Amino acid sequence: MESTSELVWLYVKRRPFLKEILREKVVNFSSLARKISLEAFGSKKRSPAVKMALVRLAARMQQKGENLEGRIFKVLKDSSLSIKSKIAIVISTKRLDAKYLSCVESNGSLTYIMEEKELEKLRRQKAVIKLERNLSLISIHSSPSLEETPGVVAHLLNSLADEGINVLEFISCYTDTLLVVRAPDTTRTYEVLGNLLG
Repeated sequence: MESTSELVWLYVKRRPFLKEILREKVVNFSSLARKISLEAFGSKKRSPAVKMALVRLAARMQQKGENLEGRIFKVLKDSSLSIKSKIAIVISTKRLDAKYLSCVESNGSLTYIMEEKELEKLRRQKAVIKLERNLSLISIHSSPSLEETPGVVAHLLNSLADEGINVLEFISCYTDTLLVVRAPDTTRTYEVLGNLLG
C-alpha cells in the first residue's frame, strides 16, 4: 500500500501549477492539505499527515529547484540567438522536391520548414495539404550541456506562452533549439528570449 507521502507526491505531480507554488512556498499548507485529503482520500481526517507531507515535499522541491534553476540559467547565459525571416511551414503527404531547413515525418505526413523562396517549386506538387508563410525561425545555439540539463526547453516555451506567443513548430537538434513563430510575434519573441539569455 502506498504511503500518504507517495500519494501526495502523485497528486502534486499531476498538477504542475502545484509543483510551482510549493517550490516557491506561496501556499497555505493547511488549506491545500484539506483539499488534497478530501479529493484523494475522501475525507479531511488525513489533513495533518497530508500537510506534513506537503511541507517536506516543498522543502525538497525548493532545494532541488534552486540547483536546477541555476543550471538552466547557466545554459541559457552561454547560448546565442539568431533569426531568419521569410520562412514557411509546409505539410505534405509525400516527400517534396525542394530545399528545406528541417523535415520531420510523423503518422503519414511530413512537416517541412523552408524558406519562402522555395515555395515556387511546390506549385505542381499535389501532396501539399497545408502551407503557412510569413513566419520566422528563431534559432537558439547552446553548449553541449543543454543535453544534460532538464527543463531548459520547458523554461523557454513557458516563458513564451506566458507572453501569449504561440510556437508553431519546435525542433531540438543536439545543441540547437529551433522555434517557428508568426512574423508579428518575432520582435516580442526576440525580446523575451533575449532577456532569458541575458
